[in-house]
Amino acid sequence: MYLQQEMRIPFTLAIIGGGFCGTALAAHLLRRGHTGVRVIVVDRGPSAGRGRGVAYGTQFNGHLLNVQAGNMSMFSDQPEHFLRWAQRNYEPAVDSGSFLPRRIYGQYVEASLREIERTSEARLQWLNDEAIMLQCGSRGAEILLRSGERIVADKVVLALGNLPPSDPSLRGLTGSSKRYVSYPWSSKATEGVEQEDEILLLGSGLTSVDMALALRAREFKGTIHILSRRGLLPQPHRSVAPWKLFWDETSPRTARGLVRLIREQARLAEAAGSDWRAVIDALRPVTSKIWHFLPEVEQRRFLRHVRVHWEVRRHRLAPEVARIFGQQLITEKIQVHAGRVIAYRESGDSVEISYRERRTENVRHLRVARVINCTGPETDCRKLEDVLLTDLRSQGLIRPDPLFLGLDANEDGAAIDRQGRESRVLHVAGPARKAQLWESTAVPELRQQMQRLAEHLLASCPAPEELRNPGDPREMSPIASQQV
Repeated sequence: MYLQQEMRIPFTLAIIGGGFCGTALAAHLLRRGHTGVRVIVVDRGPSAGRGRGVAYGTQFNGHLLNVQAGNMSMFSDQPEHFLRWAQRNYEPAVDSGSFLPRRIYGQYVEASLREIERTSEARLQWLNDEAIMLQCGSRGAEILLRSGERIVADKVVLALGNLPPSDPSLRGLTGSSKRYVSYPWSSKATEGVEQEDEILLLGSGLTSVDMALALRAREFKGTIHILSRRGLLPQPHRSVAPWKLFWDETSPRTARGLVRLIREQARLAEAAGSDWRAVIDALRPVTSKIWHFLPEVEQRRFLRHVRVHWEVRRHRLAPEVARIFGQQLITEKIQVHAGRVIAYRESGDSVEISYRERRTENVRHLRVARVINCTGPETDCRKLEDVLLTDLRSQGLIRPDPLFLGLDANEDGAAIDRQGRESRVLHVAGPARKAQLWESTAVPELRQQMQRLAEHLLASCPAPEELRNPGDPREMSPIASQQV
C-alpha cells in the first residue's frame, strides 16, 4: 500500500475510535487548533451519536455513572462544565454529588463536541466507518477503511477504548455453543430472558452489576448467579470526610509495603470518623506516580495479589445501584459464587457449569438457561481478534506492554514498535495506556491525558502561515509497504 504523493496543506490528525477518549481528544484538538488543522474521527459505532461508546451508549436509566457529577467535566480547566450542562439540560436539582444516568453523560459528551466544533477554527470530520489497515511512514500514515475509503494523516491516535472480553478456556465450550453469550453488550445477552429461570454471569465486577440491572429491566424474574475466582463485588460509594495525602517518594516501593501503608491509614481514618474510601480517594492524584515508582517485579506482584482487592474499592457503585443490588443479594435473587470454572456442558434448553469452590475445593454444579461473559475487557492484544490490531502487530508497528495491560508507549503516548522504536506518527490513548499510567479508565484521569496528548500532537503542527502558503513544498513521499 502506498501513500499518494500530494500537497499536504492541512495538518491532519486522525483518531481511530469515537468513544469518550476519541471524542475528548478531538474536543481538545479543536479548542487549540487553528485554521490549518483538520481532525478526522473514525468510529465504527452506531451513527446515532458521537462520543457514546459502549459505556455511554446504554439507553437504560438504571445504568448510572460511578463518579459524581461534580467530577465528570470533560475539561480540567472548567470543573463544573458537566454539572452546569446537566442542570440546564437534564434536571435543575442536580448537584455535585449526584450520580446521573450514563446515557445523559453520553448526550453531554456529544453536545460538548458539537459546541466546540461550531466555534473552532480547526475542522472536524466524523466518519462512521472502521479502520482495517494502517501504513506508517516517517512523515505520516495512510488508513484504509472498511468502506474502501483511504485517509492520509500526519498523526494517528489509537483511541479504541475498552476492548471486548476474551472467551474463557472451558472444557465443552465451543464456537457453536448456543447458550453462551461472548459479548455482554450485544442484543443477544438480554433477548428473550423473560422466558428463563436462571442465568449465570461469569465475572463479578462492574460489568456483572450492569448486566444484572439490565436483565431486571428486561423482565427477567429468575435467579441471577454470579461466579468469579474470588467472588468479590464492587463496593458502594458513601459520603465520608476527606483524608489527607499520605504518600510521598519515601513511601514503600513494594506491593506488600503499600498494602500495609493503606491499611494503616484506613484504621486511622476510621478512628477519625472517616473510612477506607477517603484513603483510596486521597491517592487518586498520585496513583500514576505510585505505579511508576514500583519496580516491574512489584507491579507484577500487585497484579497477581492485590489488583482485584484494589479495583473493587477503587471503582465503586453509585449508592442507588448498590441499594438495588444489595436488596437482591439479601433475597437471594442474586447469588454470588467464588471458584474456578472447570467444565461447560450444554444440553437441550440448559447449560451445566461445574466449578471448584474457592475455599473448600469441592466441585459444585450450576444449571442455567444461559451464560453471559462479564469478565471485563481483554487487555492482551495477542488474544484479540481485532482486524486493525492484528494488522498493526503483523507489521510490527505495535507491541504489547511487558505486563500485557495494553499497548507499549512512551510517556507522550507514542506507540513503541516490535523493535523498541518510538513512533513519530502513531500514538495510543485511553485504557490501552494502563501499563504506563495505571489510572487510565476513569473520566477524571482520562480528560487530563487527552488534554496533554492534544498539546503534544499540536506542538508538531506547522504555523498557520506555513500551511496556508500554496507554494509550500510539504509533499508526502510514497511510503512502501513495510513488512517488519
